[in-house]
Amino acid sequence: CCGINAEYGVEIIHKLNEISTLLIEWVDSNGLALNLKKTHYMVFSKRNIPDSTFDIKIAGTKIERVKEARFLGVILDDKLNWAKHITTIRNKMSRYIGLMYKIKHQIPIETRVLLYHSFVQSHLNFCPLAWGFAAKTHIEMLFRKQKQGVRMIMPGFVNYFYADGALPASTRLSFGEHNILTVHGIIVKNALLLMHKLKYFPSTVPVSIRKLFPDDMPTPDSNHESSSSWLETYGSPPFSSSIFAKGPLLHISKLNLELTTPSSLFSIPIYKKHVKQGLILRQSTSPSEDDNWPIFPLYNIPGLRRSERNIQ
Repeated sequence: CCGINAEYGVEIIHKLNEISTLLIEWVDSNGLALNLKKTHYMVFSKRNIPDSTFDIKIAGTKIERVKEARFLGVILDDKLNWAKHITTIRNKMSRYIGLMYKIKHQIPIETRVLLYHSFVQSHLNFCPLAWGFAAKTHIEMLFRKQKQGVRMIMPGFVNYFYADGALPASTRLSFGEHNILTVHGIIVKNALLLMHKLKYFPSTVPVSIRKLFPDDMPTPDSNHESSSSWLETYGSPPFSSSIFAKGPLLHISKLNLELTTPSSLFSIPIYKKHVKQGLILRQSTSPSEDDNWPIFPLYNIPGLRRSERNIQ
């Protein structure tokens, strides 16, 4: 897998020819064979670019264009909106949830919790930093499916779906009772953990990842003026809705300042534990016992201050 950053078609073709020549030489010199029938290319763009724009060949073999591709378990699409990957996660969860419903009353609650974590939560825990800052509609689609999985854990009769005017059973208290993070909490926890490692334990983060985060990232005392250079790059799409912008802003948020303790500055496991406990506490805080969820931190990431006044 390799990427080419270019604006015009001619420039893309030129760079691709250079890379393909080097690739063929490297493969041949190392006694390997490149399967060109399984080699594809993808054009990342918000615009609709016709297939006829490019006629790409490597060693005389035409390379087909694809709209989506699986890479290390994550499905990339040419719009980078993660819709296909999130839909795939939801479908996998649906399949397992349906099976678990059928055996719910035949197994104890401890086993149901284990099955939930194995077949539902595990899919949400996989690479959330890649797809986690997708559109709210996509995340809420996963949250609805996640709540169906939690209803499988709940004892007794449970109304699983909206039917005959009756709302599905509330799951908010069950999330807290079984220490289960919502999909929103999973995304925020992983983002905060990455930023914590970058600041206090940089050696635990691969160099290739560290290079993606600039040295002029915002600090708790930053504002629009002092971070103008950072905002020029990360304050607008496509970076503004990614971990590269949301991560630093979460790291300097009031939420993280409250979750960071002196002991967590010297221990990743302690910080990770504090973050999970804090997020579970916040998602469980509500004046009623229905499904009236509080505002998730994922949807309430503060921006940079425009004034010089200190944070209270």
